[in-house]
Amino acid sequence: MRYFFNLYIKGVIIGIGKIIPGVSGSVLAMSLGIYEEAIKAINHFFKDISRHFKFLFVVGLGIITSVVLTSNIIKYFLNHFYLPTMLLFIGLIIGGISLFLKKIKQEKTTKVDIGIASIVFIGMIVISIFSQEKSFEIFNHLNDITLFLILGIIEAITMIVPGISGTVIFMLIGCYNKLIDFLSNLFVIDNFKILVSFGIGIVIGTLIVVKLIDYLLNKYKTKTYMAILGFTISSILLLFIQTLNNSYSFTQIIIGLLLLGLGYKIARKIN
Repeated sequence: MRYFFNLYIKGVIIGIGKIIPGVSGSVLAMSLGIYEEAIKAINHFFKDISRHFKFLFVVGLGIITSVVLTSNIIKYFLNHFYLPTMLLFIGLIIGGISLFLKKIKQEKTTKVDIGIASIVFIGMIVISIFSQEKSFEIFNHLNDITLFLILGIIEAITMIVPGISGTVIFMLIGCYNKLIDFLSNLFVIDNFKILVSFGIGIVIGTLIVVKLIDYLLNKYKTKTYMAILGFTISSILLLFIQTLNNSYSFTQIIIGLLLLGLGYKIARKIN
């Protein structure tokens, strides 16, 4: 029972993280120790239906619960308490990395593996710099059904590939606010067709990407781990830069640092 409760809480944290710009749901999943198991559960679902269904159901329930119930709350806290909110989630990511580092230490790493982590790290920094130069809105001419099908595919890809924040991508294409408004009113009858379209997009994106990730974890485990580590460290650095790019009051800084520590301890505790 405690196992499933912890899974549910981890799902809630991932769901909240999906809403916050710059936070990668897959990095949180990795930091919380359920990323690899989630990939296996999706890709090999029919090999152990009972076990994989329970795992995906509990995590998915946590994600859906937090997205539906906290979308407006998170928007409020980001608008009024940006620094403390972001530092809390940065603490969650940092707190979970120790578990991932233990996994890497169990593998035999080479200079090539370290090179992969370095290339991914530098690549993410470069991509982030260029992506911030211009925000573009290219989907305004699409109807909602088509738009949310595409957004669903993007959501699935960014949810599975570590280090890529779906919210940042949605901001770049000018769809973030529209998506948040939709998630805030997820069960309104008028949104049913959009919900189905969004869900189909998520399924399509998941089936495509999860096969690739599962293959890489099976065939090139250490190299994949090092690439994920590069994604994760770059994400933490970029989140810090993004968060500290404004001026804050002394009180906000103190509260933010306390929440950074709290997030770290929560991640260590539930792992």
